[in-house]
Amino acid sequence: MKRILLILLIATTALTVSAARHEPYTTSRIFWDMGSRQTLFQSALYARMKELQDGRLIAVTNISDNIVVSFSSNKGLSWTTPATIATHPNMQHLFDAEVVQLSDGTIIIPYNIGTNQPYSDDRHYGVQLNISTDNGHSWGNPITVYTAGPDFGTGCWEPAILELPSGELHLYFSDESPFPGNNNDQCIQLTRSFDKGGTWSNVETISYRPGARDGMPVPVIIGDSIIVTIEDSQWPGELTFVPVTLRSSIEENWRGITIPATSNRRNQVIDYSWTPRTWGGAPYLCVLPWGETVLSRQAYHESGSYDIMNQYVYIGDEQARGFKAISQPFPDNAESKVSVEWNSIAVVDTGVVIALGGVGAKGAVNRHVDIVRGYPMREFKAWYGTPTVDGTIGSGEYHTKQATQVKMGTNTIGERVYADFSYDEQNLYFAIRVYDSTPNNEGSSVDCVHLLLDPHNLCETVPAAGVIDITLRTDGTYLFQEGRNYLWTTFEPAAPLDMQVNLASRFYTIEAAIPWKALGHEAPPQQQRMGMAIEVQDRREGKTLVETMPDVKRGQSWTYMTFRLEDHELGIQQTNRFPSGEDGRGTLSTRDSYDLQGRRIGDDYRGIAIQKGRKIIKR
Repeated sequence: MKRILLILLIATTALTVSAARHEPYTTSRIFWDMGSRQTLFQSALYARMKELQDGRLIAVTNISDNIVVSFSSNKGLSWTTPATIATHPNMQHLFDAEVVQLSDGTIIIPYNIGTNQPYSDDRHYGVQLNISTDNGHSWGNPITVYTAGPDFGTGCWEPAILELPSGELHLYFSDESPFPGNNNDQCIQLTRSFDKGGTWSNVETISYRPGARDGMPVPVIIGDSIIVTIEDSQWPGELTFVPVTLRSSIEENWRGITIPATSNRRNQVIDYSWTPRTWGGAPYLCVLPWGETVLSRQAYHESGSYDIMNQYVYIGDEQARGFKAISQPFPDNAESKVSVEWNSIAVVDTGVVIALGGVGAKGAVNRHVDIVRGYPMREFKAWYGTPTVDGTIGSGEYHTKQATQVKMGTNTIGERVYADFSYDEQNLYFAIRVYDSTPNNEGSSVDCVHLLLDPHNLCETVPAAGVIDITLRTDGTYLFQEGRNYLWTTFEPAAPLDMQVNLASRFYTIEAAIPWKALGHEAPPQQQRMGMAIEVQDRREGKTLVETMPDVKRGQSWTYMTFRLEDHELGIQQTNRFPSGEDGRGTLSTRDSYDLQGRRIGDDYRGIAIQKGRKIIKR
């Protein structure tokens, strides 16, 4: 009997590792550009941003207990000096500001007003807002929307406004005032305006979990649904706050709906089969131009300490479910112990995601808000051209001027990584620059880059023949491996590659010409989907850090990024493509035939076609 069970166990194990084709991974993944990081606000933490109808960006926060705004006319590359639009009364403070522009151009900034100690019955927490009807040039007097209790335990927090197709406005906020004497309970309230924010209705409770703290609501409209993400402090099986969504149809419009603890309208939407289970709230929800959704939240995933948060961002489907592809705009902060909290995101331009992080909520003297650009991508490309393989990136050799099509570095190593591709009839060309304060090219363990390729679109679930891992080492050597018997096995390619390494004090550059014959092709497969992924190994004293692309599983080529060859030449020598210097920072291109990501207008990325002035969703 034992022998039969052993045979069955062996057979079952063999089945679990047998090769099988899987449909390729199609969800977008965000690639953050560490070189784009800049400080937006000094002496602030909680900031929000929107793109206005005239193309400018507006950002809002509280500094010195007042509400301030700043504008950018170049998609966030530079900002105006913060201007105060609301000043706090004596013994009170203003905080938690948000911003929205209505369909008629009206800009509304809602925020909280709080009271300082000693508390007094003549001063209360509440929600106020200021309105601009001239595109942010001037602002009206504060309008009181709601009055809560007189002390911190009966306060209200985090207002956010949503405009319905009918023109009705919703204002959502967290509220403790219905529960005096019980500081653990908090609900989500809704109030309505039918005159563009001038007056507001009595509040309605739309969600309440007794004994818990529903908080930080952020509403969006998707199709015929109103979806509000909140933080839920008592989701079953979780240690503390997690993001959830609340749902009502536009037709229902929350009439008579209060979502209790157990309801099919209350959903935990992160796909933990892909992402690590972690805790922390402060969710923020946006919709990408092609329908996918983006969820930001704070969590102590890396630090293990609630006092050291960081910002994590996920991509979800067109119904704001199934969030995965976890990434982080800011590098790991477990060692620095500088927390990044009360974060948010904004979707601007043709789908760029800007992360706003409150740096120094704990562990730093100077609090400030930093921003980082992220690029949701479904595929990468190689353009026709023949670079010189010399370890130096020429301005016209790759798809982007400084070979920055692929942007990595934030998820693990905390250093900028840029990569790009070209190709011709003989070779696939790969260039990568890794900023590294401890470059290592000596001894048995050296820094290296793994270029993972599925050149025949096999989309396997295990390492399989035809799926190739090319290890490019900083000592100038390389290694080819492919899947054999479900393991990675070294092999000699049909033709050797040409490789050059340029090792500097704080970065290294690798360029390689990989013959198509080494990848099993006699000619460049221009009409074929391929798979591609990059992994960077940074060897440091006593440890090795590994930087990977979101959701890539090294042995499962179906999770690699879609990779295609463009069938025409680069043609970038004649244009100023959003240049990126040695420090990785960009400057705005003066050519309007290219967008802010340095891409040719009309290029197809992430399944959408980018056209000047509009976006066309491609199915």
